[in-house]
Amino acid sequence: MTRRRLLALILAVAMTPARAAGIARAVGLDPPTPPDWIRAGLERDDAGTVVRVFELDPDLAREVLLPATKADALPDGYAPGDLVSAAARGIPSSGAQRLRAVVVDDTRALIQDAAAAGHELHVGSGFRSQAYQVEVFAAQVARWGDEEMANRYSARPGHSQHQLGTTIDFTDAFRGFRGSSAADWLRDNAHRFGFVLPYTVAATARTGYVDEPWHGRWVGQALAGRLQAVGYQDRGDLDADDVLDWVRDAAGAPASGSAGSGSRSRLSGGSTA
Repeated sequence: MTRRRLLALILAVAMTPARAAGIARAVGLDPPTPPDWIRAGLERDDAGTVVRVFELDPDLAREVLLPATKADALPDGYAPGDLVSAAARGIPSSGAQRLRAVVVDDTRALIQDAAAAGHELHVGSGFRSQAYQVEVFAAQVARWGDEEMANRYSARPGHSQHQLGTTIDFTDAFRGFRGSSAADWLRDNAHRFGFVLPYTVAATARTGYVDEPWHGRWVGQALAGRLQAVGYQDRGDLDADDVLDWVRDAAGAPASGSAGSGSRSRLSGGSTA
């Protein structure tokens, strides 16, 4: 059956949106069309040059919005230049955790607000180098017995969002965190501090990873707030990384152009945390 005929069948047969999205993804079709608010989040000067990306400096946005998915690797050996000690900045952490300086204030504020609401969050894991991720992934392979299964729980080296320095596991007690009131609080409030939660239950089929309700990636408050407003955490046809693709495409397109389709190689395979 051709891809076009399969798409026609999907449209013709009554099924749940999640089921239709799953079939479409299996043949490499695109997520929904980028909404108008993607381009509205870009500020341009009179010459049409992008000067702000959802309130972020374009150079900063270019780094913090880098793709890091199962199929999309970061530049080989990538490491941000402004890593600082979380503990030295007064942020509760487990061991010697490092973060990008740009996320320090939001991270501290998030953890303080959570504490005020009665929830204990901390930096369980921050920046991980590509070399360290080799060890992390090898440990998961040893645990699960094969790379494919391990890759549902851990990213291959070079694919981890932790390598960005802007991604945080807000606990290191993972089993106890899933389904907890602290997880509920993070789900409802992370966006206020610029964080999104990429690995949701609804997005598991798209990301290729198990859900990680403790895993927050900083994208800035404006973009995180927009994602929260469209209910990304409950959608099976769209995930946070789809939206980041759209933003990158729109920021690189001419002012008169349109945002990209959001299509990427990761839709047909991929790695995480």
